[in-house]
Amino acid sequence: MIPPDVGDVVRRWNPEGWARLHATSDPPRIRVAGVDGCGRGALVDELTALGPAVDYVHDGPATVVLMVFEASAHLGRTELAVLESAGRGSGRVVCALTGTDAHPDWRAVHERDVALLQRHAPWLGPVTLLPVGTSLAARARAVGGDAGAVLRLESGIVDLHEALTAALVAGPHAGRALRTAVVAETRHLVVQAIAALRAGDDTGALRAERARWSLRATTPADDGGLRAELQRARIDTAQAVAAAVRAASAEFRDAIETVDPAHVPHLLDDVVRDLHARVGTVVTERLARIGPGDPEPAGPATVPPRSAPPSPRRPVEDRLTVLIGASAGAGLGRVAVSPLSLVPTLELATVPLSLLLGAAAAWWLVRVRRRLAERDRMRRWALEELVEVRAELEAVALERIVDAEARLGSALAVARTARLATARDRIAALDDELRRRAEDRAGQLAACERDLAVLARAGTPGRSGASNRTTASGGTTASDGVTRQ
Repeated sequence: MIPPDVGDVVRRWNPEGWARLHATSDPPRIRVAGVDGCGRGALVDELTALGPAVDYVHDGPATVVLMVFEASAHLGRTELAVLESAGRGSGRVVCALTGTDAHPDWRAVHERDVALLQRHAPWLGPVTLLPVGTSLAARARAVGGDAGAVLRLESGIVDLHEALTAALVAGPHAGRALRTAVVAETRHLVVQAIAALRAGDDTGALRAERARWSLRATTPADDGGLRAELQRARIDTAQAVAAAVRAASAEFRDAIETVDPAHVPHLLDDVVRDLHARVGTVVTERLARIGPGDPEPAGPATVPPRSAPPSPRRPVEDRLTVLIGASAGAGLGRVAVSPLSLVPTLELATVPLSLLLGAAAAWWLVRVRRRLAERDRMRRWALEELVEVRAELEAVALERIVDAEARLGSALAVARTARLATARDRIAALDDELRRRAEDRAGQLAACERDLAVLARAGTPGRSGASNRTTASGGTTASDGVTRQ
């Protein structure tokens, strides 16, 4: 009987083997395995002709596995794969080398195949590879009699048949051999699972992602580009203010020549409002290229009140203009009325006419002089105001740039804090996932090690090359050609 703890491990790891252990007794079956062209069919025909009917099959579970190799060439990976697939889980494996009567150098192939089996299939234990000449056995069957018996012995078919018969009639040792094979197969599955757990580290992507988040969390934000953009914005707005003021000054000077000096303050107010609007638009567009949203209102710009124009003064030049105008007018009047002095009755009228013409000339000269002086005074006052307006515009633009710098700096700080918080949360989540996977893998490895220890206490060696053959009370000898798992 298999121990309960070993049975539990076998049931969990090897359900098919567990089913074979508890299956009902079936008629003896021999599974014949081998690659195509190895002579399985001819070998089965000769074995069938020697003894009682035995069920030879090519697939499915069987009591004994007959592994057939061909003497024309050394065995390779294909033959070893077939042996691994057919022999694993079977209690007994018998190996045969066919075609020895057709290949004179079969002994070298035989020795090489035995060495390869001991190296690549250590779970077979001590390997016995029985040479068989199927063509010679067929000729012996045709000859018959004593000569046929001698040829049959020389062909090796009798030794192979006796080895298969001994494996089939192992008696009470058949169940023990099957249990040993199933436990060994289960142990092999556990060892493979342990190797896969140790080699299959699936946390590489998580570790790489954690490294990226750690680098992102420790790398400071590069705000050098923002500072450079703000400096360029200062320069651009200063140049825009200077160009706007120069253009407004040129337009204003041309407009003063055509308007009444009394309307100059209203004209200046319109020019200043236009300057504020133009500069505000330039600053808004420039800041929009640096960061999101300038919070300044989009309505008309608030224009600070202007100082009143200076009051007109009556300098000495005005009095001198009056005298000069009166003298010139009187002279012109006398010249104009000199023809009237020739008429005796009109001679007295020349004096008032001369005075009247002189007063009119003086009034006209003073009026023109005062208008020119007023226009010149308003021009000087407007240009001085435009200088102050330029300074105001530069101050307003600089204030908005400084506010934008503070606002963007605050937004960057908030974004940096949010990025660090996100990175810390993601790193913590990755650490938890890595820890969970490590604990799961450690738990699985511990469970596999426990199951392996249970199987080891059952007396089953691993695939390290140690023999799986039992003592004299449990197995067959090497002479019968049977190897056990």
